[in-house]
Amino acid sequence: MSTERALAALGVTEPPGEAGLHRLRAPVLLDRSPDGVDEVRRTVAQARADGDDHLLGRALFLLAQYAWQQDDYPSTVENADLARAAYERAGDRVGVARAAQSRANVLRITSHRDAEGALTEALLLARRAQDAVTEATLWLDLALVAQKSGDTATYAARIEEAERCLRPSLLAAGHAARNLGEVKEQRREVQAARDSYGRAVRLYEDAGAPAPATATVLLWWGRTERVQGDAERSRELLEAAVRKATSGGGDLVAEAESRRELAMADKLAGNLREAMDGYRRARSALRRIEGVNPLTLANIEFELGELLGALSGPEHSRRHFEEAYRWYREADEPRGLHNSSRELAELAMDAGDLSSARDLLTRAVAPLGRQTADPMNRLRMLTSLGRLLSLEAPATVDPPRHHRRAGRVLTAALNGFERLGQLRNEALVLLVSVRGGLGVGGYSPMEAGEEAIRRYGSANDRLGEIEGQWALSQAWSEAGDEVRALAHGRSALLAIEEVRATSPDAVTRAGFLHGTRSAALPLLMPAVSGDPAFAEQWLESARDWAITGALRTGVADLSPDFRRLHAELKRHEDERPPEGAPAARRTTWQSAHRALHERLFFAFTQSLPTTEQRTGSAATGIEPGNEQAEIDHHRLGAREYALYVELFTGTDRTVEVVSVCRHPNGSLEATHGPLSTEAVALLARFRDGQDVGQDGESSLRADGAWSELADRLLPSGLHSVLGACAETDPVRLFVLPANELWNVPYAALPLSGSTGQLVDKAVITLTPSMRTRSARHEQPARHGRPRGLGDEHTVVGLFPTDAPMGRLERERLGKVTKVRRVSSFEQLAGALAEGASDLLYCAAHGEAGHRPGQDILTEAGALNDWSVLELAVPATVVLGCCGSGRIWHQPGSEPSGLALSFMLAGARQVVAPIKKVHGSTCAHLLPDLAERVLDGQDPAAALRALQRGARDSPVTPRLRDEWHLFHCIGAVR
Repeated sequence: MSTERALAALGVTEPPGEAGLHRLRAPVLLDRSPDGVDEVRRTVAQARADGDDHLLGRALFLLAQYAWQQDDYPSTVENADLARAAYERAGDRVGVARAAQSRANVLRITSHRDAEGALTEALLLARRAQDAVTEATLWLDLALVAQKSGDTATYAARIEEAERCLRPSLLAAGHAARNLGEVKEQRREVQAARDSYGRAVRLYEDAGAPAPATATVLLWWGRTERVQGDAERSRELLEAAVRKATSGGGDLVAEAESRRELAMADKLAGNLREAMDGYRRARSALRRIEGVNPLTLANIEFELGELLGALSGPEHSRRHFEEAYRWYREADEPRGLHNSSRELAELAMDAGDLSSARDLLTRAVAPLGRQTADPMNRLRMLTSLGRLLSLEAPATVDPPRHHRRAGRVLTAALNGFERLGQLRNEALVLLVSVRGGLGVGGYSPMEAGEEAIRRYGSANDRLGEIEGQWALSQAWSEAGDEVRALAHGRSALLAIEEVRATSPDAVTRAGFLHGTRSAALPLLMPAVSGDPAFAEQWLESARDWAITGALRTGVADLSPDFRRLHAELKRHEDERPPEGAPAARRTTWQSAHRALHERLFFAFTQSLPTTEQRTGSAATGIEPGNEQAEIDHHRLGAREYALYVELFTGTDRTVEVVSVCRHPNGSLEATHGPLSTEAVALLARFRDGQDVGQDGESSLRADGAWSELADRLLPSGLHSVLGACAETDPVRLFVLPANELWNVPYAALPLSGSTGQLVDKAVITLTPSMRTRSARHEQPARHGRPRGLGDEHTVVGLFPTDAPMGRLERERLGKVTKVRRVSSFEQLAGALAEGASDLLYCAAHGEAGHRPGQDILTEAGALNDWSVLELAVPATVVLGCCGSGRIWHQPGSEPSGLALSFMLAGARQVVAPIKKVHGSTCAHLLPDLAERVLDGQDPAAALRALQRGARDSPVTPRLRDEWHLFHCIGAVR
């Protein structure tokens, strides 16, 4: 090996394959001392005597190199020529080229006129011998000749040729460094893996390697940094990988994998919707590849299933895990088959289906035997098995024995993860133990919870920390220690607020609390009595969505991306195929239209401010730790009440309503209770906008489920207040519904013990948050300005051109005040832009769409959630479009609808129907409502008076059946 290293040091790169080379001792080659040179000369003589031309050529070449270093150019040429002759006899083409190079360099250094010809000859010999290193050095020698002659263009060209010759060697070195990094990563030698990946990137850049090769290394390097918890460095590398993968033709697989890794980083950072978008982009890249890449598709589906577990219900997760299992089976990937089966088993355990969970865990065992010696999945399997055993224990003959067995299994999993340094998985095992009430690894259940939180924190997993806090809160609550339960609940809430405040993704802030509502709801009852500040803080935080958060501070600055996409959506709407167009064309258009809506919604949420920005723009900032001051800032008036209503679905599918009422003096009261199947079905019909009875209102009054729902929604103290007040002096009630409870006709709620309804005793306003105010600070509340003598109000009215009821409404409204009639979106935008309108009245009678952003006033043009945001609307908006007051939502997503969009655009109060109503109902009710508002009456109070009159009127039976289907959504102040 010393001889080989010495040869390499002298520029001889071939391995010493000839037996005679052992005579060239290392000291001779390393220091070239006189004694060493004498020995080389003796080797020359011996090789001639033996007829060993290969050894002779090498020895003579060494003598030529020695003479070159001694500036003995004649001896250099003599020995080089002799070495070349020996090499030619031996058939060593590499040696021939190098000997020719030695001779040519003497000619170059002495400025001989034949120098360039000799170098060119040597270059051709090196190329023929496929000796890239010698060819590269010869190009450098030729470049020096051109430089000396002043030919800079030729000089640069020859330097580039030299670089080209060296690239294969650099590229091969890059491949080796990349593969070495992968091996080091698998062996968990993290620093060595980082160094190898960094070296590979540098070599690839020097070699001008194809972008996909560099993208792959950046991807692997970024993944390593993510696993090690360096989120910032990981993101930097992964974004560089995406840029590389999408440049110069691109590598769709590398792009998909890089986007997938970025999505995983976003998920760990709490940017859940950003992660969702990343996974969708990754999947989109894969779909552009010819053929199928089942393994990457399976990974994306699997991780989407994990992500949706935080954002929505288990059904969405289950669907993705099942799809992942199908792709893993096609890819024949045992690790994926195991993981997807185990995750499905976890979902079955969440649902209480322990039999299915055991079957799925049994299915997950088989692929383990086909995997390489990676202990991670075996340890995760032990974690799932420990959880299943703890859940099965109560139904066994000997529960304590079953619990001990579960504890031993989880302890084994914990010890295994600790040996591997897997903090996040260690914390998960501890979390399972606290939820199962098990001791593990020497920790009691409560100690395990505290340790889980600590380890999640060390792993920079904020979501895990919050899960740990909720788990401990629930455990202390079950143990009867409400003080500690509330303390951990507060810690979880503060952590949630911090994540939402620093997240760049507005939808993450909107959806983050979805997974924690169920965990926190059991705390509400003790919080109301023991810590009312925390109770109200949580209730308000649970409503601090992206949209309502913007409403709180009047900030809704639409981004350029939003405006561009909205214009594109309008153009696409103009290209809608006619009804008689081929089905395939209509389907293609609809798919593209849906995709535009999704992109627009994402751009919209990105336009909304972060919590920090909202706090900075608020009129009254709330210092951390001064939550009570924030509640005081939103103090209720003397006869004002706030009613928070929440819906809780347990693992056994039972549904429970939790209602919390805030009284004028700041005190809270709460009530809760399960709902019958009939009441749950009634809520579902409200949510979906279906008819509530066979004959409308008369059915509601006699519906037992409706009465039960009313009892659950109204706490006893509030009920007593309502019972005591006179119909002529109603209280003001602000209802703050959970997502599922927005579309309940609260005005029609029956009051137990009387024949009256809620509308008889209260002026009702639905509001997203007690912190909500108008989205325009400078917008005056014009509905509060009474009309003086000679003072005429202006109403902008959006009326269809061919609807009879629309004409009737316009005529009735025209008798009251001046109406600026418009019939298209462009006319509407122009009229409102003048800023002189007191009220906007929309009478186009088309039914509302079934998703956010869908056009709902099609008779008057494309007026939808998005287009409303670009209007300068007045303080009061009255909508006659069927279902325009309905609030839509999906689990874990933003509550949305036309009414909320009008509020974002500047309205303070919006009156609208929550479902389909007849045109005659609107024509009888809404013009009178507008007149009262213009005369200075509050919209909610005006609506109450008209609803009570309509309900009791014998003249208009249709109105009598539909009065309760209108509500007022508005700001508190």
